[in-house]
Amino acid sequence: MDIKSQNGDFLGKIQMQSLESDHVVDQIVRTLSPGDGKAIYIADAKENPFTQQTNYAAVEWGHSLNELRESLKGWQPKFPSPDAQIENVQVYYGFNNLTPDEIEAMAEESRRTGQKVVVRDLKPNNTLVGVRLTYSGERTYILQTFGTTKSRIELSEHELSQVKTLLVREAEAFYFSNHGADRLIWIEAGSGGKALQYELIGQQMSQAALIQIAEAMSTEA
Repeated sequence: MDIKSQNGDFLGKIQMQSLESDHVVDQIVRTLSPGDGKAIYIADAKENPFTQQTNYAAVEWGHSLNELRESLKGWQPKFPSPDAQIENVQVYYGFNNLTPDEIEAMAEESRRTGQKVVVRDLKPNNTLVGVRLTYSGERTYILQTFGTTKSRIELSEHELSQVKTLLVREAEAFYFSNHGADRLIWIEAGSGGKALQYELIGQQMSQAALIQIAEAMSTEA
């Protein structure tokens, strides 16, 4: 589903996929370990024949929280209440995009060999693309913030049937449960104009509790 701002500007895309899907991209995504990325060319795709799929790996942030904030200065992300205690900080790094020449080489290989699907590994880089903050105290939960705003989330048929669409911080959001965790995910533009994807994850946390945390978030936290 395309996510747009109140002005109608495209912010990102969140795709809820069934674990039972037999589409080739979904099959490849299921094989990705944390830290893996694949470029996929599908010759007979109805729309875009080329896609890049990644599974970012969370790694420990070895510097101070202030240094992390400085690294995210261009994002101007929002954080929970200052009273919330951060227990652990992890970050995600991205991958290099394939060049137009590399994409054309995949298409040429498909034409030459007759293969309908051509796959290439993406090379990881040191570009910060996301942050994972674990909060403790009265309530323990995780906040993930990504500067990349296209997500593919695989759920069972039962979990898919339970997904709720709602408004959070005047943005379209999704609340659902997955592997025992309750999740709230949405996309909104930061004060600097950059679109960011937020996800709150809690164990046995109600929709109301996660929304309460989300609505209290600010850049001053």
